[in-house]
Amino acid sequence: MTTPEGALDGRGPAQPCDEPDFAARSLVGWHLLFGLMVAAALAIVVANGDGPVPVLLLALLVLAYAFLGLTALRRHSMAFAVAYLAVAWTLLLLLEAHDPATLVLLFALYPQVFVLLPRKGSIAATVVLTLAFSLVLVGRGGWTREAWLWNGLGAVGYIVFALAIGLYIDGLIRESRRNRDLLNTLRATQDELAAAEREAGALEERERIARDIHDTIAQGFTSIVMLSQAGESALDRGDEEHAARRFAEIQETARDNLAEARALVAAMAPPSLERDGLVGALRRLVERHSAETDVPVRFSVDGPPRTLAPSSEVTALRAAQESLANARRHAGATSIEVVLTFDEDGATVTVTDDGVGFDPTAPREGFGLDGLASRVQVVGGLVDVASGIGAGTRVRVRVP
Repeated sequence: MTTPEGALDGRGPAQPCDEPDFAARSLVGWHLLFGLMVAAALAIVVANGDGPVPVLLLALLVLAYAFLGLTALRRHSMAFAVAYLAVAWTLLLLLEAHDPATLVLLFALYPQVFVLLPRKGSIAATVVLTLAFSLVLVGRGGWTREAWLWNGLGAVGYIVFALAIGLYIDGLIRESRRNRDLLNTLRATQDELAAAEREAGALEERERIARDIHDTIAQGFTSIVMLSQAGESALDRGDEEHAARRFAEIQETARDNLAEARALVAAMAPPSLERDGLVGALRRLVERHSAETDVPVRFSVDGPPRTLAPSSEVTALRAAQESLANARRHAGATSIEVVLTFDEDGATVTVTDDGVGFDPTAPREGFGLDGLASRVQVVGGLVDVASGIGAGTRVRVRVP
């Protein structure tokens, strides 16, 4: 049968959970217990020759369980639960009037009270119903003092027994329900964490793309604009050779930019890195910057070159690109030095210019140095920017 959510203990719907609780796992056991007690009561009334009435009452009890009790469980309906218990206990009182031995059914009906009703309702119903069938026994005993005494003591024993069993069952159900709720909470928390991780990953990816666009495509377009302006000025002066050289550089920069864009879309390493390695890519970058700006750039390598993690090599190359782009746009430098230093733990790229410098503590506009710092932080590296008004700028980036 379908296991109800929250009806088994009358405490309201539980959160959906694939793991069945105690009441759901033991539901077949309750069916077997009920059937066994009905069979025992039937055997008693037949053996005692009580006639057809008790048999009919037992049949009605089975029907009540099938149509009211199980419906209460399936629909987690308090109305059906109360209706079933009212019918079942009424039938038990009638059975008791015919044969007190049928009180064997209490072994099945007492637990059902605690399964179908809330704790307080279960306790109240147990006490009231026990007193009711105890009064029937007193009536069968002729309302004598002895009948009151013995049946009163019996009622106390029944109540203690019923509450001990019922509260134990109720405790198991409550503990099982708490475990279910905890499991649901953990699953919900896992879902929230997974969603947060996906969102953080998407944000990190957007930031990475923004940094890559700034460090590659945007800087390439800046170079193209500056080269085209230089070529246009050369044409105005009639210096066709200089203009042709600038236009050739525009074509080369545009091709490199196109390759960078394709690599960015494919989430690959920069083409220059894949082709020439870090040393070759930096040397090519320095040569192109010097050719485009007519500013001499000296490049040197300190220590035996070694292969770094792809993310570290990309970060080192982007750091040099950003530093040279800043020198071009803002520094007004007459010379630049780029030094790549290798050691056992990684590499350091140092870009030094003799430009106008700036105040590193002043608020900055744009994405450049802040984006560079974020990129380096992602790979576990370090950034150090030293500058001052009129003192040039040195950018040092350490990558593992």
